[in-house]
Amino acid sequence: MRPPPIHASLEPQAYRRLIEACMNALPDEACGVLSGSFIVVDQEDSRGDAASIAAESLMIAGVHPVRNTAANPASRFAFDPADWVRVLYDMQRNRQSLVGFYHSHPASLPVPSPADREGLPGQNAGTSYWIVAPHHPTRGTIVQPYWLQDETFSPLMLAQISI
Repeated sequence: MRPPPIHASLEPQAYRRLIEACMNALPDEACGVLSGSFIVVDQEDSRGDAASIAAESLMIAGVHPVRNTAANPASRFAFDPADWVRVLYDMQRNRQSLVGFYHSHPASLPVPSPADREGLPGQNAGTSYWIVAPHHPTRGTIVQPYWLQDETFSPLMLAQISI
């Protein structure tokens, strides 16, 4: 299983597309998949020695919305099976790699809930999981990536990018 990346970032057009997809779904939760790549970066070891260790950074390049078919889409999400298959097929056809999932929390902070895990399709441990809170009352739009492994969501550092 792949270890978590040291940080995650989005290409500017992917960031705009992610926010747009979440805003367009309001008042319901948006959901979908993310394509991109893992980039090997060097880091100094924990002692600060010149020798470096390999680590990965996650770069999101594409946002692929999937229709939310949850019974209560304002507070839950579920991937539409046909739309999910179509998105996967399109990504494979275009040689894109699935590197994560996303959904929005229209009325709460971007913190994973037990219901969030239930909404994800199939086997997805060892991948990124992004939650967008498009209308946080005091902080505006918040995007928070996580790494999902062994039923645990661990926050990832979101690298600052210019938009």
